[in-house]
Amino acid sequence: HIDFSIILYLCNFIFCYRQRPIIRSTMNRVLSSKTAGAGRLPALRRAPSARSPAGLQVAAMANRGGSTLRAGLVSPAQRMMHGSITNNARRAFTAGPLKAVPAPNKNMTEANTTPTKDILETFQRADAVCFDVDCTITTNDGLDLLAEFMGVGAECEALTTKAMDGTMDLSESLEERLNIINCTPEHVKKFIKTYPPETRVVEGVKSFITALQSRGIKVYLITGGFRELMLPIARYLNVPTENVFANRMMWQWDEVTMMPTKLVGFDDSEPTSRNQGKPEAIARIRDRNPYNTVVMIGDGVTDLEAVQIAGGADLFIGYGGVVVRETVKAEADWFVTDYAVLEAALKRFKVAMIGSGAWACAAMTLASYNARRENSTGLFSEEIHMWVRERDVEGGKLTDVINKTHQHPRYLPGVDLGPNVVANPDLLSTVKDADVLVFCAPHQFVRGICKQLVGRIKRNAVAISLIKGMRVRPEGPQMISEMISRYLNIDCSVLMG
Repeated sequence: HIDFSIILYLCNFIFCYRQRPIIRSTMNRVLSSKTAGAGRLPALRRAPSARSPAGLQVAAMANRGGSTLRAGLVSPAQRMMHGSITNNARRAFTAGPLKAVPAPNKNMTEANTTPTKDILETFQRADAVCFDVDCTITTNDGLDLLAEFMGVGAECEALTTKAMDGTMDLSESLEERLNIINCTPEHVKKFIKTYPPETRVVEGVKSFITALQSRGIKVYLITGGFRELMLPIARYLNVPTENVFANRMMWQWDEVTMMPTKLVGFDDSEPTSRNQGKPEAIARIRDRNPYNTVVMIGDGVTDLEAVQIAGGADLFIGYGGVVVRETVKAEADWFVTDYAVLEAALKRFKVAMIGSGAWACAAMTLASYNARRENSTGLFSEEIHMWVRERDVEGGKLTDVINKTHQHPRYLPGVDLGPNVVANPDLLSTVKDADVLVFCAPHQFVRGICKQLVGRIKRNAVAISLIKGMRVRPEGPQMISEMISRYLNIDCSVLMG
């Protein structure tokens, strides 16, 4: 007979082993603090799995410490191939009561305009970025602008300032402002028509949000403003309506026409209607999604709370491009006044081309075009190294000729490869720090190439194979993509005839 306690022990062991990602992600959330990454455990990395090709598009997704980073080498007009690695981790965390955690002491005069290495790395591995809206995405407070539209702007603006500075309760401020505004649905419609979203958003924010979304980073709007005023902004920025957390106006309905006629208050069940509501909204987001790293960007004290409450954000970036609040400026992990600074700090993927034949050169014209900043959202590092077998040609060394003329004189003469292409005779130097490896060498050489690359490439790199043919073995044929994946332990997408 088997002791029943042994069975229980084995069951418990199996359960704990299978739940390691869940346990670790839950602990990370519990240990999160105001300092970026403080107390967090390193994210688990999963072994990659092969993916099948999917048409004329290039995309590559790699797991960066738990965050999903997407790379697409080609523009809509010039698609090459498609492949992806997705983060399969799933959270099983139910947000409990939110408790304040002590923030570390910080020099109140420090502006934090230059991020530390830890803060920059946390920002670059973000799975989701949450934005405040008023005075962060827009150049003004939406409710104050509505009040101005209604002729009571001065009275409301003072109440808004108190709420944002933390000297007045947010719920009380909302209630008093709505009482003063006293608008109707018709007033709201006319207001939106008078102030369309494109006239209100801060310079650079749309480009920054587009750059985030191109990397697979999810964008959320979490605002103490009202949904009726926020949804046009969300649509303009291509943010899904289900990613908008905002307050709702409550209306009195006419019993005859069954139409809303009078503003009577707001829905106080929304987390954004009260202090500490934004970290509560983030906790709900994390409960529904497998996000390891969440960043909050905002201008007010209610935004700063997002990192001061357990279960909230991992990093707070203060934005002062519209208004500078001294408490926010002093306590933010990173403080900026221009979204171009954040966009420039986003992770950019380095691409390497392994091969320099006719097909490799043809593919390089597309890759180099789409890696250039003017043709993309800055997803890639502009410079692309191409491994070239060195030989003497008319005019000197082949690599010198390519780097001088930007053309391959033997395989693709007369066709410009791109000013950002660097011919490199050294394989290991070519692939150093590369995030995307494009294989385009004769299939009979690939096994030897892979052997040289074992242990010499980035752990989270991804590969794209443009190689025709397959490896023939006594035990049966092997696809080149399978060979690359097995030797290098990375995901490999394919485009072949």
